[in-house]
Amino acid sequence: MSVRRVGRLLALGVLVLLALSACGGDGERALPGAWVDIAVMPDGGAQVDLRAAGRLRSDAEVRDLAGAVAREVFPGATGVQVRTVTSRGYPFARADVTGAYRPGRTVPLELDTARAWRRLAARGFDEGGVRLWLPSVPATVRPRPPGGTADVPEWTVGRGRPAPVVRVVMRPRPALWFGAAALLVLVVAGVVVSAAARRWYVAVSAAAVAIVCAVVTVSAAAGRQGDNLGVAGVLGGRALAVAAGAPLAGLPLGLVAVVLFVRALRRLLDDPAAAGSPYAARRPGRGGARTPGR
Repeated sequence: MSVRRVGRLLALGVLVLLALSACGGDGERALPGAWVDIAVMPDGGAQVDLRAAGRLRSDAEVRDLAGAVAREVFPGATGVQVRTVTSRGYPFARADVTGAYRPGRTVPLELDTARAWRRLAARGFDEGGVRLWLPSVPATVRPRPPGGTADVPEWTVGRGRPAPVVRVVMRPRPALWFGAAALLVLVVAGVVVSAAARRWYVAVSAAAVAIVCAVVTVSAAAGRQGDNLGVAGVLGGRALAVAAGAPLAGLPLGLVAVVLFVRALRRLLDDPAAAGSPYAARRPGRGGARTPGR
């Protein structure tokens, strides 16, 4: 396989990854009232987005209110920095919270949005909603009052519906990421063996193993198994970002493995004797050894 073809496949894999990362909305809402979006990050921090339509006269007021809401939701945070974010033409305030929780084997959280809504109600917001995003780790969510959905818990507040107090317990499992990383190693090994093998049946087998492991690796990475490392406190910062994205390298490597598999399979089927197949002797007339007595 030429270097140019490998380069094209790697570029295609990168483009696919970029397309996947760009898919989906960012949860924005252009609805009346105030919407509070809470995202618990895997590195011990959090983000609190405040989308407050009307009633506030400037972006500075929105930022001040977003900072106050974030401090109410995470009273033990070590720091809160607020900025204005524009997404799809819709501006809102985002509070970046540091020290929202302490990573560990078991992470309990209590997110009391009732205090935040009392502050919002004092500014004239009598309706809206709360949404919650958690890292991709095993967790239990117990809101009071009950509500929300399985994927993105969401509660409507106002008109007799109180703001929720959400108790969360996260139980990260770093072994899930290490399993995905081990599969990635098998993908790399399969591609290398398939490309270097002189016997085509070995190349076919190695490429097939690489393809299967690549599919499983990318599927596991799509579940953001790297979040388990962050919530457990194993990694943080840039190292966590690199580790979380590493299993996605299985996608371009899997494409290379597919090309190697097809090439090796063709050579094996065309001439099993020249390909070094141990089954060549069973196919007389194609270069295989003659059986005794003939």
